[in-house]
Amino acid sequence: MAVEDKKLAIKRQFLRYIHPLKSITNAVDQKKCWIEQMKYLVQDFKTLLNLSFKEFWSTVVFNKQATMGLCTFLQEAAPPHLMDQLPQDSDVLTIYNEIDHFAYKLFKRLTTSSENEENFMSPHYMWSLLCNNNIISIPMLYDICSIYGQSYKKELEIIFIELFTCQKLYKENLIHSIQFTIKCLSQFQDKIELEIDYGNHIAQSNKTSTEIEETNLCMIEDIINFLLDTSYSISNFLEIYPLASIFFYQEKLHLKIASFYHSIKPLIYKKVVAMNKLEKFQEKLHASRLLLVKSVKQCLIHIPTKTTNKSESAVEEYLEAVSELLAYNEFVNDYNVVYNLTKDIKKYQKSNKEIDSTRYDYLLKSLELINKPYTELEQKELQEQHLEVQTSSTNIENARLRSLINNVKDLLPHLGDGFIQKCLEYYDMDSEKVINMVLEDCLPSELTQYEFNLPLMTEDEDASGYDPSIKGNKKLKKLKAVLDDKSFRNEMRPFYEKYNFTEITCAELESYYNDEYDDTYDEVEYVIPEPTDENEKRRPDVIPRVLIEKKAVTEFVEEEFSDDEPQQVLNFQPFCENPEEVRERQARRYAAKQSLRSNRNKPQAASSSATSSGSNVELDRQRKNENKAFSGNHNRRNAARNKQQRGMF
Repeated sequence: MAVEDKKLAIKRQFLRYIHPLKSITNAVDQKKCWIEQMKYLVQDFKTLLNLSFKEFWSTVVFNKQATMGLCTFLQEAAPPHLMDQLPQDSDVLTIYNEIDHFAYKLFKRLTTSSENEENFMSPHYMWSLLCNNNIISIPMLYDICSIYGQSYKKELEIIFIELFTCQKLYKENLIHSIQFTIKCLSQFQDKIELEIDYGNHIAQSNKTSTEIEETNLCMIEDIINFLLDTSYSISNFLEIYPLASIFFYQEKLHLKIASFYHSIKPLIYKKVVAMNKLEKFQEKLHASRLLLVKSVKQCLIHIPTKTTNKSESAVEEYLEAVSELLAYNEFVNDYNVVYNLTKDIKKYQKSNKEIDSTRYDYLLKSLELINKPYTELEQKELQEQHLEVQTSSTNIENARLRSLINNVKDLLPHLGDGFIQKCLEYYDMDSEKVINMVLEDCLPSELTQYEFNLPLMTEDEDASGYDPSIKGNKKLKKLKAVLDDKSFRNEMRPFYEKYNFTEITCAELESYYNDEYDDTYDEVEYVIPEPTDENEKRRPDVIPRVLIEKKAVTEFVEEEFSDDEPQQVLNFQPFCENPEEVRERQARRYAAKQSLRSNRNKPQAASSSATSSGSNVELDRQRKNENKAFSGNHNRRNAARNKQQRGMF
């Protein structure tokens, strides 16, 4: 049955909701203007609520601005957990609470299909209108859960069940919204890492410390507020409509939340602690962590429902989900603290023994290893707190003792701090009694054994029990006297004599050895060899002959070797042979070979007047000129350089 009619739709300009912080700064006029605008918005809500059934639905369907005020309020509103984001002004809060009240009443009428016997329509038709005209969407449902989830939980549960039952399209939209939420968490994670890194770079810039602190504070506050609002929306949605958990689980949102939690938690806490703002944001951070852990628990809630039927596949599915979560230590540790994951695994191990026990053991051992560092850290923190308490109490006692010592020294300045301390300890920290007893010279023997100028002992000296000021122990003041005291040797001597090992003096040694002196070899003269010089053993340094001028070689040899040693000159072996002699010998050998060849080829009647040497030279030149194109000889320069380096010319 159609209830909407375009003719019945009222023609009215509806207002949008504006967040007060976007409109109000410090001016009083801005505040009044915002309040007047919001009063018109309240009037719009009242107008829609006062319309008849058909007029209301006709206006909602055909006037697209009718629900604009509701949509903008749900997007910009401050949920109960973020009320500190509103100006703490009584007039502003009054009008805000009024808008909040009428906005929910308008949402309630939008989700009501029957008002009375005359004005009604089927729920399927109503939700088709709302879905097809995009009047109520899945993002709006998230905002509704965040703002009204705790106040109107029972009513919202009924609305959500009817919504997803009557209109199947909402389930498809929910799956798309879950995928979009996963993408948003990934982008938000990258944004947090970049902004925190950017905040660290700002500290190195030229800005003043106040500007840097304000920038970092604004950044970290936006991150924490967004994190808290997101966790509230997801957790409240799953709490109001638990049947949606299967869609969240199938899209692996629980793994994304665990990964997001594991990466973001240490970064945010490190930044907040560095800014010294942990106390300010502690409550919001704790609530965000708890809600994210709760959201993962709600994503897995449909699996324990199956395991109650002792289904082996359901237990396998649960163990698989836990195994996937173990990759994120930070999250698993907090999850185990809140929901005792170890206890759940042991319970399933007892009720489902068909599954291999090694799988249970692996999960339990992994949880133990993950929780061990955090347990040790908690114990360390407890020890540090205990130590701080002890230190603070010790400091208080030391301050009190110092005050009492000063009181006594004001009247008796000649007394040492250590002596006054002994007196105070003896008289139960009563400074007046100490002063009276010192002035009357009535100190007991327990105190007179100390010197009056005794200094204040340190903690180490007090713990050791050593007191050098006591009369009769003055000889222990000098460390040298203590070290020179060897009386313990006489006590230890009988013990070591049993093992035939003991210390003896020179006199005792002479008494043990009384043999006569043997003078048999006294008259033998023993000549001690003179020590030889190490430099004389080595061959004298000689400059290589190739580095000496040709004319000076003979002179150098004559100077180096004197006339007294002619045999050394005769036996002298040069470092290298004279190149001139080498070339001359090679030339003679080559000429002899060439002469033999020429004698074989030429007739015997050759002219005897020509000299053999001249004919050979001419022949060589001729052959070289004729045959030089048949054999390569392109290394003349390198060969000449090598010969020159070797001193051959």
